[in-house]
Amino acid sequence: MHHNILFINTDMNIFISNTKALPYIQVIFTLLVALFIVMVPQTLSFWLISLFVYAIIGCFGISIGYHRLLTHKSFKTSKFWERLCTLAGSLAFTGSSIGWVGVHRQHHRYSDKPGDPHSPEVYGSKMLIANYEFDANKWSIRYLITDKFHLFVHKYYFLILALWALFWLTFGLNFLMFIVVIPAVISVWVSTISNYMNHKWGYKNYETTDNSRNLWINAIFTFGEGWHNNHHARPGNYSFKVKWWEFDLGAAIINLIKK
Repeated sequence: MHHNILFINTDMNIFISNTKALPYIQVIFTLLVALFIVMVPQTLSFWLISLFVYAIIGCFGISIGYHRLLTHKSFKTSKFWERLCTLAGSLAFTGSSIGWVGVHRQHHRYSDKPGDPHSPEVYGSKMLIANYEFDANKWSIRYLITDKFHLFVHKYYFLILALWALFWLTFGLNFLMFIVVIPAVISVWVSTISNYMNHKWGYKNYETTDNSRNLWINAIFTFGEGWHNNHHARPGNYSFKVKWWEFDLGAAIINLIKK
């Protein structure tokens, strides 16, 4: 491997996390959705479509792809599934794979201590608006920075999102809102609220150095991510389930796609 690849892309700010746009996306998109709900008649079928899209980007994209596969490398799968899950994760509007993984690795390194980008122990309720303060550690994400596919998604992240939005806009405003904007709003709020609750309330199966907790309601809306104390105690395990009743949908799907 040519080791200088780590430094080729510094002129395009490859190490600047595009998750820094997240608080603006969160606030602007939330206001757009509120205005849309007030002004445009709603149908149940479109809301069900939004929930379905959120399930795809949240489960396959964020939980399985960004988190368990790319951040923790807790299982192996084909390049097809890695890239499909990466693209699904990017549609959550919470950052590219490089950006998201950079944030989450910092979270584990400094969990509930200064340096943790989204700890309620450090920032309190302010972290519900995803204004994450951190400096990307390029060494911790070197395996993504040296991957041409992940570099492409990172470099053209906002262009990919713009094309995704423009494609659905051609079918009308409802398609743009219910397939692009509303699932993104659900995703970012579920992310910040669960990050808050997972370190405030619930029970522990393990004594860890942080305040990570298990909370069943978070596990439902985040496809198993709510068993957070289990995960912090065993970050290299793709299954977050410990007790028999701790259902982990993400792990169940991984069992079908892992090598």
